[in-house]
Amino acid sequence: MVSAIESVTVGVSSLEDALAVFRDTLGLRIESDTRASVNVLSAWRLPAHADVRLVELSADGHPFGRIRLALFERTPSIATRRDHGPNATDRATDVGPKALDFYTGSPVEKGLQKLEAAGCHRRSEPIRYRVGEVETEEVVLDGPDGVPMLLMVGHSHDRRIMRRPIAAGCFSEMATVSVVTADLEASRRFYGEVLGLTTDLDVEVPDSFRDPVCRLTGVAPGTRIHLAVFRDGEEPSGKLLLAHFFSATTGPLAHAMAPGQLGINLFTLRCDDLDELESKLRAQDFEILARPTHVGLGDGAPARLMLVRGPNLELLEVVERTGSEA
Repeated sequence: MVSAIESVTVGVSSLEDALAVFRDTLGLRIESDTRASVNVLSAWRLPAHADVRLVELSADGHPFGRIRLALFERTPSIATRRDHGPNATDRATDVGPKALDFYTGSPVEKGLQKLEAAGCHRRSEPIRYRVGEVETEEVVLDGPDGVPMLLMVGHSHDRRIMRRPIAAGCFSEMATVSVVTADLEASRRFYGEVLGLTTDLDVEVPDSFRDPVCRLTGVAPGTRIHLAVFRDGEEPSGKLLLAHFFSATTGPLAHAMAPGQLGINLFTLRCDDLDELESKLRAQDFEILARPTHVGLGDGAPARLMLVRGPNLELLEVVERTGSEA
């Protein structure tokens, strides 16, 4: 029904600092540098006179897993997730977006040092664990304006979930965005039944790796953790990872995803038929914040846009391109 995540919009206070990480360190290239149109601002529930600069970056033009930096006229005073450090307003187990995930090559320390040199700060040491047939090595960092970023080495990731091999010290597009969920069943219905994404993994973290994964995610030792991954058919990028902490799940975040904040604002996905998707969402009682409406996108292509609130208060911008490039 819909595509993988084309882009995640990240609100930033300094475009230069954010580009030092996403362009100069991760190696993403700028695909567009535009202003949000009046119709887009209206769908986002921002004032029509707001000046929002949008800089979209890709990995060598790949259409999925992009980062769209949003610079607002006035630096926002609130952020979507702050669950680490002395000024944290959220808990690691709070429902909502968790982190942006990128691949690097082994050894993970080489990529980690590059990101630290660009101003990112690691939260802990890397951990290596296995869930099902997937073995991975991961570490979480605070990125620009504290946005959580996860760096990973796929030690046994096949092409279904990793687009291409990554050399040591190099980086991928945004492979996955993680979200904390309190209701696995509602999330499965939303992403699987309604949006039509494929379930790639849906298992509890084994007891033997539970405490290391707890350290990685910042939750109390011994906390049970269930992980579920959703992707678009054979597309390995732009996946969504759900993390469920059973009775330890808390929340929601102090500030749910929304344009006009620092950190993660929006997930953008593509859909061939917004009217059919709207009907499916209404039939399952999911919240539609902005009905399908014609908008002008940054590339000038005609499109329609619908804004949807997911079961974990995630905010999805679903776009139907209506022009010749649809």
